[in-house]
Amino acid sequence: MTLGGLLFGLVALAGLTGCEAALPDPDSAGAHLYRVRCSGCHRLYHPGLLTPEMWRFMLDRMDVEFARSRRPPLSASEKADLLRYLATHARKPASPE
Repeated sequence: MTLGGLLFGLVALAGLTGCEAALPDPDSAGAHLYRVRCSGCHRLYHPGLLTPEMWRFMLDRMDVEFARSRRPPLSASEKADLLRYLATHARKPASPE
C-alpha cells in the first residue's frame, strides 16, 4: 500500500467516528485558518490524526484539489501557517526502537 493510500484510509476511517472533532487551541489564527480554508470542501479532521509529514503530504495534495475544483489555492503564507498549526498539534511520529 502506498503512503497516499494509507493516508486516505486513515482519513476515511476517521470519518466513520462521527461528527467533527474539537480543534486544539481553537481561538488561534491557525485554527481559524484551518476552519475557513478547509471546511468549505470537507469536514475538519483533528490535527492529531496525522503526523507532521502526513499533513505536509496532504497539503501538497490539496494544491491539486484546489486546481481541479477551480478554487483559489492556498497562498505560500497560508500554507506555511496551516502546516505550522497542524504540525504543532499532530500525532508524534513513532520513535525507532
